[in-house]
Parts: sequence; structure tokens; C-alpha cells
Amino acid sequence: MKSGGRVSSLAALLDEAVQGLWRARRMTTVSVFQIAVSVFLVGVFLLTAENLKGVVETVKDETAVTIFLRAGATEDEKSGIERFSRDSHLVAAVRRVSPDEARARFSASWQSLAKATATLPANPFPETIELDLVPEVVGSGTLPEFLKLLAAREAVEEVQFDVEWIRRLRGAVALVQIWGGAIGALLAFGAVFTIANVVRLTILLHRDEIDILRLVGAPEFLIRGPFLIGGLVQGLLGGLFALALLYAAFHAVLRHVAVTHNVLVGVFVVRFLPPGQALLLVAGGLLAGCAGGAIAARRTSLEG
Repeated sequence: MKSGGRVSSLAALLDEAVQGLWRARRMTTVSVFQIAVSVFLVGVFLLTAENLKGVVETVKDETAVTIFLRAGATEDEKSGIERFSRDSHLVAAVRRVSPDEARARFSASWQSLAKATATLPANPFPETIELDLVPEVVGSGTLPEFLKLLAAREAVEEVQFDVEWIRRLRGAVALVQIWGGAIGALLAFGAVFTIANVVRLTILLHRDEIDILRLVGAPEFLIRGPFLIGGLVQGLLGGLFALALLYAAFHAVLRHVAVTHNVLVGVFVVRFLPPGQALLLVAGGLLAGCAGGAIAARRTSLEG
């Protein structure tokens, strides 16, 4: 009997909360929208950081120098570069990568862009020579001079070594996460007070009923409960709406990449948020809703 009574009480609280939100539906819509915007913007920053981290993870273990060869480089020139690299004692291994192999690697690393690269009229990847450096020479003073000598060769278009770039990219990831958290916190703060005002309006609409409940000795949780639940419902709706909007925007960008063959954008937009971070966004909306409902319920208690 007790468990049945608790279930019926919870059902009554939920029904009262939903009815209160419906009566103040315009303000409810505003608060849900504000929560959704706050959570969505935080999600954009998290999604950007997640994809930047994906780029870092792809190349973080690279201690390789990539030599991009000019079109028309002769076999003697290529062999000369390989011989010079081996004789430097800075290189552990040398391998030549054909344009077709480079395209296959790219498609394997960035699967969401594989179809886009396959539709290009010509293979955009040049032939390269990859040099695996001896680990202890990375960061040494002899390496920059070696790279300059490679870049000066006639058959070389460009020499790429990514350690400094990876370091800067990691800094960008940290900066994006900090700014995302700061902006999200600021917007969530406003959303909390919007929810509090919506719940407050519901309280005013039920002022007489609340007074009667207190006079007859109703438990405080029955009085405050609908307001707390109302805040939670608004937060949940806002969080779910933001997550759905973020998912739709992500796939819209992927479709844009596939249609326009914008490989540069596609490199940085290849995966959605992991489930843990997606749930964290919804939880953030719930937290904002709970805080707004609690503020309004506390005011009710103090005024009572």
C-alpha cells in the first residue's frame, strides 16, 4: 500500500508540474529555447575540440618527415634523396609512397571523406618519400639543417615535419574547451533564472492553492515538488533539443563536405561526440532546470 501511495503521489506531482508548464507555455518555450541555445553552443565547442583531438591523435605518434616530390621528378633524383637521407645517420627508415597509396591511407584514416575523394576527377595526392627519424634526433640542433638541405633539392616541392604543428594544435584544443566552458556557463546562468521566473509564474498562478495546502498541513515536498519537477522537465527538453540540433548540424556539414568535396573542412569534421559527452550535455540541461526550479521553490518556502 505504501509503495502504491508513493507512485500515485509522484504521478500527481508530475501531472501538476506538466499542467503548470502548459499554463505558462509561452514562458516555458522561452526557457527551453534558452537552455537549448546554451547547451548547443557548449556542444559546438565540445564537438570542435573532439575533432581537433582526433586530428592530434591521428598524427601524435609521428616522428616522420614527409618529402613531397615535384611532378616529373626523375628516378635518379628520388634515389639521390633516399641515399642522402640514409647517409645522414638521422634517419632510421626510408619509404616511398605512391599517389595511389597516399589516397588509400587518407581514405582509411578519414573514412567519412572516402567517397568524396573517390569522386575527384584526378588523384590530388603527390608522390612522397617518408623518413622515420631516429628518436633522439627529434628536437636536436642538427635536424633543422638537415631539413633545409632536403628542401633545397630540385625534385623536392615541400618538406613537412609536424611536431611543432601538433603542439600548436593541442593548445588550440585546450583553448576551445576553456572558451566553450566559459560561454556555456554564462548562458546557463541566464537560463537558470529564466526557468526560475517561469516556475515563479506558475507559483503565482497557484498562490491560493499553496496557502490552502499549508493550512491543512500538507508535506512540503508536495508543495515544492511540482516546481522542482517543472524545472527538471524544462532542462531535459532543452538538453535533448540541443543535442538533436547539434547532431543535425554535424550531419549537414558532412553532407556539405560530400557535395562540395571540401577536404580541408572535412578533415576537421569527421566524428560526433562520444556517448559520454552527449549525455553530459543533456545532464547540463537537467542541472540548469533543477537549479531554476530549486530557486523558485526556495522562494515559495521563504514566503510561506
